Amino acid sequence: MFNRMGSALTLALLALAVAAPGAAAVPATVQVRVEAEGSTLFDAPLTTDGHNVATAAGLTPHKCDGTNGFPPANPSPGPSATAALDDAARLGGFSFDGPFNAGFDDFFIERIGPDTNTPQKFWGVFKNSVASNLGGCQTRVGQGDEVLWAYAAFGSPALRLAGPGAATTGRPVGLRVTNGETGAPEPGAAVGGATTGADGGASLTFSTAGIYRLKADRANAIRSNTLVLCVDPPDADPCSSSDKTAPKLDLILPGKRLASERGRSRTMLISWQADDAAGAGVSHYSVEVREAASGVARARVGDWRTLASRTTLPRAHFRGKPGRAYQFRIAAVDRAANRTRVETDPILVPVDDRDRRLWRFSRGWQRTRRKSAWGGTVISARRAGPSARLRFEGESVALIGRRLANGGRLRVNVDGRARTLRLRGRSGPRSVVWQSPKLSDGRHVLRIRSLGGGPVQLDAVAPGP
Repeated sequence: MFNRMGSALTLALLALAVAAPGAAAVPATVQVRVEAEGSTLFDAPLTTDGHNVATAAGLTPHKCDGTNGFPPANPSPGPSATAALDDAARLGGFSFDGPFNAGFDDFFIERIGPDTNTPQKFWGVFKNSVASNLGGCQTRVGQGDEVLWAYAAFGSPALRLAGPGAATTGRPVGLRVTNGETGAPEPGAAVGGATTGADGGASLTFSTAGIYRLKADRANAIRSNTLVLCVDPPDADPCSSSDKTAPKLDLILPGKRLASERGRSRTMLISWQADDAAGAGVSHYSVEVREAASGVARARVGDWRTLASRTTLPRAHFRGKPGRAYQFRIAAVDRAANRTRVETDPILVPVDDRDRRLWRFSRGWQRTRRKSAWGGTVISARRAGPSARLRFEGESVALIGRRLANGGRLRVNVDGRARTLRLRGRSGPRSVVWQSPKLSDGRHVLRIRSLGGGPVQLDAVAPGP
């Protein structure tokens, strides 16, 4: 839908219902394209989920996971068109803005990049080339979908450019431009110096080898997707003569040191963004993992093992073991067989409060479900006395939990060296509330005891190698 607020009747009907509470959203890989007045701001696949979105005009972060609306547009949370725009803006280095309308339960996107809404042109959102009749936070998107944000007049069709990925110098190559929604041919579109005919077709001939990035454009239409065309001399392998540069690869992990920094589960999402700049485009990825060390029991650095081979998805899932640290190695290979490989620093999987074979709890602790907690639960004590113990190996240990406005005191003891923590205050979930000083490498025992004075709440412990 082009981001008009809709009719008064629609808003009145929407205001009659109450939004349902949401659950965790499952990430998806989508193709995001942002077409501004004179340029394409973003055109690449990315992994996104439903998450809170903040704009300058929106004042505070707001839910944006497909369950927005009255009644909710979708029964369960997931990636949304505006959440995908938010991720693209972060990766692509552009900004967007617009107020949040509480009655509509969605953002009214007024500006993306340099272009601001006018009575003649404004920003609209399309899913698989079809204009959405919902707001961007209400528009759910899934695996393989294309999310298009376009600055255009109302009713402008989204062009779709199709053609081969490789061609030979001196030989014509056929291209076709269609209406992305209906599949009908689009005549009069300019592409690579040619103009499409009544059948939407155009023919191009290239005298010089190289990597060409083609887009179709026409007045009163939305610029097409990018078609990357490798043009090589006769008898050369496709995409081999011009592309000598490997892709750039940026990794996104659930944390820098702890998987609990942004993640909530031992099943970690590892995603990445590849940019082949002026090259032939990324062909595939490979993903490997190895155990780097253990903070619970002594472990040697393991061998690399494959998680995914020749995958086209810029993401992978891996379920680690509690108290273990892992490294990941991702390679991006472009169509000319240029390769980039990046190796991560170790990331530690905390020991959850439910890992009874590692933790030893006395009576008096209460386990409570918390959607925002590591593993979905926390333990708490409201009086003095409850204690717990964890044996570990390594050179450090950290407690993960949350400071409470009326929080109490906790006694922490490592190898006989004790300290009293005051857990009163405010912090977000999965915060590191205490970090030990550096310990001698070897076996240690962590003991904790509630000292009362208010409730204490713990989520996990991170024994560092």
